[in-house]
Amino acid sequence: MRKYRGRTFIRERVHVCGDYLDTEVYPVYQQAGKRRKKCKPTTEIQAKLNQKNAERRLIRLVHANFNEKDLAIGLSYDQDHLPESVDAAKKELQKFLRSLRAEYKKHGKELKYISTTEKGKTTNRIHHHLILSGGVDRDAIEKLWGRGYANTKRLQFGKTGVAGLAVYMVKGQIDYRRYNCSRNLLRPVPAEYDGRMGIKDQLELADMVEKGTIYAEMERVYPDFICVEAECTRNEVNGGTYIRIFMRRRRE
Repeated sequence: MRKYRGRTFIRERVHVCGDYLDTEVYPVYQQAGKRRKKCKPTTEIQAKLNQKNAERRLIRLVHANFNEKDLAIGLSYDQDHLPESVDAAKKELQKFLRSLRAEYKKHGKELKYISTTEKGKTTNRIHHHLILSGGVDRDAIEKLWGRGYANTKRLQFGKTGVAGLAVYMVKGQIDYRRYNCSRNLLRPVPAEYDGRMGIKDQLELADMVEKGTIYAEMERVYPDFICVEAECTRNEVNGGTYIRIFMRRRRE
């Protein structure tokens, strides 16, 4: 195990996004007067990390801006409207979004959206997934597509919110950007606390996660929320412990 012998402190990062609270507790390594030599992760490890981070960012973005009254829609192309390229598909999606904005404006509503573009694993056909703000008739939205099949449904939130949908949306993107979104979305900003928790405290917290006693403790600290998920990862490279806890707001 590789050990880092510089200054170490524990950072707590808390996102509150709508009805969900996401807490991360992890070590930060610093050495005064000397830049720490970076340890490059393998390509496979970095790819998995990038994917996981993209999923978490998307989950937070959806929770901060959308609720059960909003929509999820899938768009595909029929044989007569197959785009010649990815760029052509992007242009078709932008045309659809312009039509959507006009439809929403007609009803006095502001359009908010998140979109991804993918290729099917078996068919290799391009298709789109979107999350849209509600307030406009679903049939009217589907008719605006006019290039193939459109399937709209209510956005569904489980105990971990839209985690499943977020993973699905960023699993097979074909652009360097995993998703695109409208500029009017609220961007979640975390509260950060450095050094409030010591290394010993963090290890005790990790022990609670592994024993399953963390749920009652987190609900004591955050009485308005229910703890629904907790995970702990121990890094064999730097010896650090990484904790993530996910909570849902209590409902009457």
